[in-house]
Amino acid sequence: MEILNFELTTIQENAFIYETHLKNVKRRRELWTSAVKDKIIATLEAVRKNFKKVDWEILVSDEKKNLETIMLKIKDMPSGISEVSEDGNTRQFIKIGAELGFSQMISGKINVWFEYPYWKDLQLSKQLRKHMVTIEPAYVTEGLIAGFVYQFLAEVTIYESGV
Repeated sequence: MEILNFELTTIQENAFIYETHLKNVKRRRELWTSAVKDKIIATLEAVRKNFKKVDWEILVSDEKKNLETIMLKIKDMPSGISEVSEDGNTRQFIKIGAELGFSQMISGKINVWFEYPYWKDLQLSKQLRKHMVTIEPAYVTEGLIAGFVYQFLAEVTIYESGV
């Protein structure tokens, strides 16, 4: 079987694109490790320290290298709703706090997402995770991170006002 020059050229172009993709994955992962991860944590820590009336914490899930997640989570708390059983025991319902996440994707890009709060044992189902954006690690700045926190809090406030 003879391969035509056109076919060879097309294969060569696709091989170059694939090779470039692999280099980009490596570059993105290196950037996450060398700068972006610490920038996200430091910015979220500054937000946490400056806005203490919101009881939040920063969680890092780094068990899987190159597939890590950093979250700003509003801590779980009593919902203020309780139930008294027939035997007189009181059960307090818990509100699972909302969270904003920055997750490394397989491609090395960063998926920014959040989850709404959830009232455990009161709601029939949990709201689906809301995707905000997928970005290149090189685009991550403190201002961008702060903007995601602003958007997250605005969405959660609207959600809680309507539940």
